[in-house]
Amino acid sequence: MHSYNTTTIAPVSITSNERPAYVFVCLLKDARYLIGQGNNPSKRIACINSGLNDAIPEPRQVKRVIGIKEQTEQRTLPSVVNRFCKRYGLDKVIAV
Repeated sequence: MHSYNTTTIAPVSITSNERPAYVFVCLLKDARYLIGQGNNPSKRIACINSGLNDAIPEPRQVKRVIGIKEQTEQRTLPSVVNRFCKRYGLDKVIAV
């Protein structure tokens, strides 16, 4: 018999001048790129991979992590998503 962890995760509200410290890009098994942000990117990627992320209703299999970088004024989630959409196309990018 399996036992499941039923810990609930409370959402964190971010004020307008705060932003998560890191932006990350993962290549998925279905050849799409998943781009997200978080203060603990390793945990966030693990949640996405296992299906424990509310932003993605079903689990996504992460093939490899392309990169994890600190967010700066020039490197933000929208700028990274824009760059990947221009390079690979809208249908190949998932932003969470």
